Amino acid sequence: MSPAMNRSEAAVYVHFPWCLHRCNYCDFTTTANHNPPTQRYTEAIVDELRLRAEHWRPKVVSSVFFGGGTPSLWGPRGISAVLKAIDNWAPIAQNAEISMEANPSSAVGLRDFALAGVNRISLGVQATDDRRLKALDRIHDAETAHKALRQISDLLACGALQSANADLMFGSPDQGVAELKQDVETLMSYGLPHLSAYALTVEQGTPLAKRVERGLTDAPNETVQATMLEMLPELVRPFGLKRYEVSNFARPEHACKHNLAYWRGKYYLALGVGAHGFVPASEQIGRRYGNHNHSTLWMEAIESGRLLEAFEEHPSTIEHRDELLLTSLRLAEGLQLDPLRQRLGTSIASSIRDTASRLAANGAPYGGDGASVWIAQSHWGHLDRHVFDLVHELDRNFRSLH
Repeated sequence: MSPAMNRSEAAVYVHFPWCLHRCNYCDFTTTANHNPPTQRYTEAIVDELRLRAEHWRPKVVSSVFFGGGTPSLWGPRGISAVLKAIDNWAPIAQNAEISMEANPSSAVGLRDFALAGVNRISLGVQATDDRRLKALDRIHDAETAHKALRQISDLLACGALQSANADLMFGSPDQGVAELKQDVETLMSYGLPHLSAYALTVEQGTPLAKRVERGLTDAPNETVQATMLEMLPELVRPFGLKRYEVSNFARPEHACKHNLAYWRGKYYLALGVGAHGFVPASEQIGRRYGNHNHSTLWMEAIESGRLLEAFEEHPSTIEHRDELLLTSLRLAEGLQLDPLRQRLGTSIASSIRDTASRLAANGAPYGGDGASVWIAQSHWGHLDRHVFDLVHELDRNFRSLH
């Protein structure tokens, strides 16, 4: 048997790979398409689920996340059909979180998506004034964003949606602290219970990266971005939101359940072009896989009755330990030791607890209470470095004992 991880509960990620426009900073598995093959894709998703059901069928689904791309382009009928297929695979819990990403440019008829089963919308606003939206290569303007936000606010007020999020991008070269404050206050004025805020990054191979290389635009200032990230908890505090992850802020009971499953290292099924999953595997920690990212080739394979994966991995105990440190230490709650003990054994959990405590005694920013280990939020600007320092010390201790 594999380690004691909960196989009976699943999160499900469903990827929709098309957008109306591919922004110049985007490196996700997306393609611009104003007329995507939605019916064919729906059937392929249902067929992929049928193929994957042969290997894992949990007792309940705790969350479903429709990401992309722009899954609101799929339409309520496609979303509903996929939710029905998932529910047939494993019952969707009554209190399950069903999230769907949408962009303001295509956020029409959101009530119909709520009727189809979506209870949480994540809206890709990114900025609230036309100048910066244009600089970010977004195709919506500020007024279109406000219309979408009003829709969501109304759906929250009447109970059609249980929660909602806005995505905010900060740290572009033309944004100052005043503009960040304006963005946050504007988004929060709609009563949103969740905010995700991400620094603009220049990803290799993107049109933005090429513009930076040619000197046509400035690269983001990482020092300014770090300052903005430090400001965000205070900016959202008056609106009742609290930071629970490096880039995510929520009111009580509104933290994203689906993303928490990722950060806590739980199993999740992934469906669709380019989707990555982590599922149970006999005698092992689990199996990570990534679907092929070419939509036509992927659909043709599924239609012929076979999966088309770009890779698969079976993480070792130490590899999974390091994955959990990298993801769980992004959370304010930190790494929970009891689930880790059940999953990877007492010795690994104790080693992490004791090593973090020893480093903290020498001034490192680790904290712990016996039940969990965390990194002080005041040091989250250098989070990766502190995680790597902890991993290095764990490995050094392991080598000294063996």
